Amino acid sequence: MFLLFGHIDRKLASFFAVCARQWTVYVGYSVVLLLLSMRISTAGERVVVPQFNDGTLGKYTQYFQDQSGSLSFEQAHQIFKASTVRQGNANSISLGLDVAPVWMKFTIHNLEVEAQNYRLSIETPWLDYVDTWLVKDGQVVQHIQGGDAFPFAKRPMPYRFYAFEHPYSSGTTDVFIRIETKGPMAIPIQFSSIEKAVQRDINNGYQYGMLYGIMLALALYNLVLYVFIRQKEYGLYSVYLIGFVLNSLSYTGQLHTIIIEDYGPYFQDWLDIFLMITYSVAGLHFARALLKTKDYAPRLDRFVLRTTVIIPMGMLIGFVLNQLFFSMLLAFLLNTCFVVLFVAMGVKAFTEQKPLAVIFLLSSVTAAICITVSTLAVAGFFVPYNDYTFKAIEVGMAVEAILLAIILARQFRMAQLDKLIAETYARTDTLTQLNNRRGFQDLSQPIWQNLVREKREASIVLIDIDYFKRFNDQYGHDIGDTVLKEVAQCISKACRKGDVSARWGGEEFIVFLPETAQSQAIVHAERIREAISSLTLNVIRVPISITASFGVAGTVNSKFIDQALCMETLEPMINQADRALYVAKQSGKNQVQVN
Repeated sequence: MFLLFGHIDRKLASFFAVCARQWTVYVGYSVVLLLLSMRISTAGERVVVPQFNDGTLGKYTQYFQDQSGSLSFEQAHQIFKASTVRQGNANSISLGLDVAPVWMKFTIHNLEVEAQNYRLSIETPWLDYVDTWLVKDGQVVQHIQGGDAFPFAKRPMPYRFYAFEHPYSSGTTDVFIRIETKGPMAIPIQFSSIEKAVQRDINNGYQYGMLYGIMLALALYNLVLYVFIRQKEYGLYSVYLIGFVLNSLSYTGQLHTIIIEDYGPYFQDWLDIFLMITYSVAGLHFARALLKTKDYAPRLDRFVLRTTVIIPMGMLIGFVLNQLFFSMLLAFLLNTCFVVLFVAMGVKAFTEQKPLAVIFLLSSVTAAICITVSTLAVAGFFVPYNDYTFKAIEVGMAVEAILLAIILARQFRMAQLDKLIAETYARTDTLTQLNNRRGFQDLSQPIWQNLVREKREASIVLIDIDYFKRFNDQYGHDIGDTVLKEVAQCISKACRKGDVSARWGGEEFIVFLPETAQSQAIVHAERIREAISSLTLNVIRVPISITASFGVAGTVNSKFIDQALCMETLEPMINQADRALYVAKQSGKNQVQVN
């Protein structure tokens, strides 16, 4: 029995030992698989074509930084094989400003038998040196050099970015890229089929054309306004927009498809940051002039002024000493100050309840948000990198430009209205609301010239209130003013469209009657006389009547005193009517006379 149980125990022990070994193998195998999957994840996924035909490769890319800056391709290749390198986790890889060179690797796997043509572009125009090695079956099949440090004619293809096209043959091709730059190390690698790349270029052309077109149209319009009205905010706004367009053309690489001469490896970097000065400084001074911050925020105004002087001077010193990194830091500081101070001035204007401050604040906040979106997208933080997020800064600036143009247009309209009101007051008698002498001359002169050219009829009626001094002496000047206003209202109601009436001085009024012969003018004057005679004013419950005397002078058969009208005839006609008025006064008043 004991032997039987001993045998069974040995069998069970052997069974459990086998199970233990198998479990150990299974666990070990699982761990290996997990490590392999982690290694595969670390190594990055392959880009499978032709299924992948357009997009960025940041998440497919391994990379490390060459702190010595002197690794050869062979040494970098071994590091990718032997070491655990970093894996991209965003569409764009961003490493900072003036950092060590970066080596990158990703794999293209072509499932087709035929080669597939693709364009690889790195959409950061300011990268100084870019080298690409294409490795097939362990052998380098092509080495492509480029970057903005290379003359335009020597770049892989005439393009605003580092870009090249290559037919990827069937199977696997490893792509190694080394990038060195003094500017921001922002690396959005775009990989597209040729058809997609061409369509992408066309779309970009339309998008940039529309955005730049809007801003340049606004800039030129306001520049014309500045030339004619000489208000500095219009000129500064124009410089601000033109400066931004030039800066955008520069940092998107488009300006350098025009400036193709070789001015040195860091020409584009210097041009980019100094064009940032143009629009930042002009924009801040534009905001100062538009919002008039000097009047209610002197400390903020002085800070803005000093910012626009000190930082550009520091950049200029960096240029003289050939310190690109130092000047670049100051340029980004200036750009940051530009965004922050624009918003700060808008907030201050809003708290002071300045006109149109809400629109200005909305425009500045919109631009700030869009600039932040573009910056985060390129930096690879929080916001995915794509065409829309990269161009958010241009969209934001275009929206801001339109909103600021609305402010300027409203300001221009208000200025025109103020001018119109001032001119109206300058031509209008404030008591009677009729024209004064200047208004009469301004309105009647062009009409008179037209009548002379066409040899048409014209007449003048002069009106003088009878016994006006008595109203002032007996009842006071308030009653005298009331009499003047009542008579003026009668004259205004009796005048036809096209007639010009005015207070000629004191208690005298004048009416210019175009297209009216002297006989018709007498009838018209009689109608006004009767209207005035029917007026009655109650002064301390005592009714008083008003009368007026009239002198008329005009043409008979298109001639004035037997001679054709000429440009100088208007004044003699007025004098003739004045003599007729004198006759009416001497003949008993309250009548119409022709001399």
